Amino acid sequence: MNKKNVPNTGAVIEIGTNHVKLRVSQLVKGKTQTLDYLEYPVSLGQDVYGSGSVSFESLRELSSALSKFSAALLSYNIDKPRVVSCTTLLEAKNRALVADQLRVRNGLDVEILGSSQEKAYIFSEMLHQLAQEELAGNTFAAYIGSGSIGLAVFDGEKALYFQNIPVGTRKLYDVLGELRRQAQDFHFIIEEYMQALLGRMNLSGIPLKNLVLTGSRIEQIAKLCGAKKAGGLYRIEAQRLQALYESLRAMTDGAIAARYGIPERQAALLYTAVFLYRGLMDFCPQAVEILAPPVDISQGVARQMLNPKAGPEWVAFLRQNALSCAQTAAQAFRCDPVHSQQVGSYACKLFDRLKKLHGLPASKRLILELAAVLHSCGSFVSARQHSRCTFDIIRGMDLFGLSAQEVLEVALVAGGPGVDLDAEAAGLPQGERITISKLSAIFRLANALDKSHQGKLRNLKASLDEDRVLLKAESSKNTLLERWAFEQAAGYFKDVFGLSPELAVKFDMI
Repeated sequence: MNKKNVPNTGAVIEIGTNHVKLRVSQLVKGKTQTLDYLEYPVSLGQDVYGSGSVSFESLRELSSALSKFSAALLSYNIDKPRVVSCTTLLEAKNRALVADQLRVRNGLDVEILGSSQEKAYIFSEMLHQLAQEELAGNTFAAYIGSGSIGLAVFDGEKALYFQNIPVGTRKLYDVLGELRRQAQDFHFIIEEYMQALLGRMNLSGIPLKNLVLTGSRIEQIAKLCGAKKAGGLYRIEAQRLQALYESLRAMTDGAIAARYGIPERQAALLYTAVFLYRGLMDFCPQAVEILAPPVDISQGVARQMLNPKAGPEWVAFLRQNALSCAQTAAQAFRCDPVHSQQVGSYACKLFDRLKKLHGLPASKRLILELAAVLHSCGSFVSARQHSRCTFDIIRGMDLFGLSAQEVLEVALVAGGPGVDLDAEAAGLPQGERITISKLSAIFRLANALDKSHQGKLRNLKASLDEDRVLLKAESSKNTLLERWAFEQAAGYFKDVFGLSPELAVKFDMI
């Protein structure tokens, strides 16, 4: 094949914990196919999980590998691959320096994704590969990476639950490695550690029927369990994985390496991977088989990058799952769903109608929707400091597909007047602080319009009139409380936009 004539191709480079990977993909009849796949070993995880930073020696090795990849891509006429990195560089103290050096040395822009963004791509690809499976009931899905674990529950249409755990196969080995060398009964220690770690995930209220596991070492583990690959995925008998766990749990790295003919370092990572996969089986103990589609982030990124229809579909996928998981969290904090839906409706209507005034991209609409769902969660902790508690709770959340900065936006907007925006957003760029101020001004008006939590105002309309923002609504009830709350929020709105909002309510005739 003359590679220069291959149409609809793209390349994704993933800078991982143990390897840097190149995937060249092609779009054929709406489906993404892999044309080339290369791996180069680079032990960034040993640096980051040990010292906290990427060493210059590892940086030079990484740069050299990227140069080789760039040379290989010339045969495909691809000079600008998409370069992504997740947990490893995200946790490196000198990640900005590493990204800058790779831009200078290799001419490549590295996109460092947050854990929630990474897992959104991976779960999207996982669901894509499971589309042919007829799964009834809720599915517990987990991706085990080298540095983190992503957990989710899907009901067939959307995610009901999402969480990141900052431990993966490599990180677990590095964290407990010294302890393993000292303790002869290390398997008891790691079992207790796993129980404490995974025991924090409370899924007792969500019935689970199907179990999907993937990630680091999954193909190796599937083969050791005698599983065959069919339809793009492995079907691992739960009993086989349990038996593999029982056979390895008390073995040393050297013994595992000798049994399977692999390097001792790989044996150590296999050991921790088996413990993690076995621990995740406890979330769905009735599952007799484990579906294991071997996916990685480069597949998900490639599919989104090459498919011309993927843009709107990706936005809809993120919105649906982020809102669904937020609603599950809001339910745990006893938030009023009817009030949240009402505030969200008002906020979105104001955002849409006042586009010429705020000038924000459409993607910021989701920030308002999530803030509406979660803005009452702090009241579960403290009625006296509910705004501050709301901010702290949301800031620590894993919101499906959102970056850390976007989560902070949601927290600041939902926190309301009880949170000092200037202080909490002080470290953000000026443009970002302005965006948060605009969203907060809109949200405070929307929240005020349902101050009584009774949905008194109907058919809300908004328009711009010279130096005023006119809001019109209808009601059949006393709206004195809403009017008072609106006036309280109007001052901040005018400080941000320079326009005075006015509310006119038409009362139904009796």
